[in-house]
Amino acid sequence: MTPPKNKTVPVSRTGRFIAMGMAVAGLLPLPAHAAVSAKDIQVVARVLGFTTTPLTGNVKMGIVYDAANAGSAADEQALLGILGSGLTVGALTLIPVPITIDKLGSTPAGFLFLTAGLGAEAAKVGSQANAAKLLCITNDLAATQAGSCAVTVQTANGVQITVNKAAAQSSGVAFASAFMLMITEI
Repeated sequence: MTPPKNKTVPVSRTGRFIAMGMAVAGLLPLPAHAAVSAKDIQVVARVLGFTTTPLTGNVKMGIVYDAANAGSAADEQALLGILGSGLTVGALTLIPVPITIDKLGSTPAGFLFLTAGLGAEAAKVGSQANAAKLLCITNDLAATQAGSCAVTVQTANGVQITVNKAAAQSSGVAFASAFMLMITEI
């Protein structure tokens, strides 16, 4: 008798914490990046409503990507598909504006969405967001942990919003106190 394929082995809560600690320490790989989703963008729009001066109306969403990076380019294409010519959420309509990193300083946007997997290149986006006083949002937690973006939105396993306090302050963005109760701040 052969054992069943794809058998799931239960892991205790302690085992998951140990595995996550090892991943953070670099001993195990972190889970792969989840592609940007329509639900991510719905939450992004809601986050914009919690800034102390909420964005309303038509807002250009600068989609920052690197065409030479497969993951980044895939996120850019997914975002264009999700947003179409504009996605309305509440009082906000997000208008996509693709921006390559080399054109970052010359393309106007109401806020920036950093595509995933840009690594060290993401620091350029953080610098530009700070200089232009723009909020930078991503679904790449590593970029927020590194200070390249102020906010990470992830919805694959429930809604998780992470704010890098220093990055938000550097870009001149502040959030309503009610929002701070719903997020993880680093």
